[in-house]
Amino acid sequence: MWETIQIDKYDKAAQYQHLGRPQKLDITEKTWRPSDLVPPLTIPSEFIGNQVYLGDFGLAISAGTSVDYKPQTPVEFCAPERYHDQNPSLASDMWSYMCIFASLYLGFSVFYGPGGDRIMSLWVDTLGPFPLSWKGHYRYGNNQGEDAWYDQLRKPRDDISLKSKLARRKPVPGEKEFNLVLSLFQKGFCYDPKQRITAAELLEDESFNELLRVYGC
Repeated sequence: MWETIQIDKYDKAAQYQHLGRPQKLDITEKTWRPSDLVPPLTIPSEFIGNQVYLGDFGLAISAGTSVDYKPQTPVEFCAPERYHDQNPSLASDMWSYMCIFASLYLGFSVFYGPGGDRIMSLWVDTLGPFPLSWKGHYRYGNNQGEDAWYDQLRKPRDDISLKSKLARRKPVPGEKEFNLVLSLFQKGFCYDPKQRITAAELLEDESFNELLRVYGC
C-alpha cells in the first residue's frame, strides 16, 4: 500500500473536500461488490507519498468460506457455534458485534476467560444449556465436551446471568432502559445462528432504536 499524507483529522471540512463525504448504504440492499458494505475510496494523487507498505488484513474472509480451524480469538468475542465445528458466518459476526456492544455498554466483557472448556461453561452458566443438537460436535483440543453443557433442564446461574451482569453496570440503568438492553442481549446472544438477530433486523429493531433515542442518537 502506498503511503498517504495525513489530512488534518480535526478538520472534517478539509477531509470531505478532498476525499468526499462518507456514503451511506442500506445493508438490506445489494452491496457495490459481494461482501463489501463500503465503496472504494479514491485518494487524490497529491496525498500519495513515496513509501510503500505491506498490508495485512488478518483473517478477513468472505462470508460462507470454509475454514479448517473454526474457533477464533479473542475468545470472549467468538461465537459458540464455532466451537461446535461450524464455519464463521454473518451470524457469528453478529455474536461478536453484540459482545463488543455489550462491553462498551457495560464497561466490562460480558464473557471473559480462557478458551475451550472454561468459556463453554461460562456461556452455559450465563445463558443456559447449548442446543441438544450440538452435543457430540464440540471441537477444541482433545476434549469432547461435557454432557452437562447440553442438559436442557439446566438454568443460568443467578449471579452471572445476563440480568445479573446488566445490574452490575454503573450507573445501573432504569427499568425501561434495563429491559431494552436485556431484549437486545437476548436477541444477539441467541445460540441458534439462524434465529440470532441479523444486522438488517437490528437496524429495524424497536428496542435498539429506542435505546439509541435514549442516548440522543
